[in-house]
Amino acid sequence: AMTAEGDNSVLMQKVAKERLGMFRPHKVDKSQSEDLSSTSYLHQLLLKRENSLFISLGKKMQAAGKEKLFDTWMYQESDLVQAAAKSFGERLISERFAAVIEQADSSLKPVLSTLYDLYLVDAVEKDLSWFVISKTMSIEAGGKVSERAADLCREISPQSLALCQAFDITDTM
Repeated sequence: AMTAEGDNSVLMQKVAKERLGMFRPHKVDKSQSEDLSSTSYLHQLLLKRENSLFISLGKKMQAAGKEKLFDTWMYQESDLVQAAAKSFGERLISERFAAVIEQADSSLKPVLSTLYDLYLVDAVEKDLSWFVISKTMSIEAGGKVSERAADLCREISPQSLALCQAFDITDTM
C-alpha cells in the first residue's frame, strides 16, 4: 500500500510532467520594488520561481536525452520535479484566489485580501531560502518575511473564528 507521501509524490510528478509539456514562461514585472505589503509583488515572486524551476527542469531533461530521461526524472532531479510542481500549484492558487476576491461581495473583500496576502507570504516564507539564494529576493527583504507573516496573522486573528465557520473548518481540524 502506498503512503500518503508516496501518493503525493506520484501526483506531483504527474503535475510536473503535464506542466513541463506545455510550459511557456510567464511575463514578469521586473520593475516591482521589494514591498512585502504588495500583493502584486508577492504574486510576481511566485511567477519568477515557477519560471525558473520549469526552465531549469526543461534544460535538465533535454540534456538527459531519451536514454537517461527516466533516471534523470525519477532519481537525479526528483527534488526539482517536486519543487516545480509545487510552484505551479501555488501560483495557480494565487491566481484563483485573486479572481475570487475580484468577484466577491465588497463586504468580504478586505478579509479575503488579508487572507490572500497571508497565503502569499506563507508560500514565500516556506521557500524563503530559494528566493534569497536565487536572488529573486534580497537578503534584506527576506529578513522581513516572518515579521510580515506575523503582522498579517495579528490583523486577521479577530476574524479567525468567523473564517473557520465560513470555510466549514471543524473543531477537530
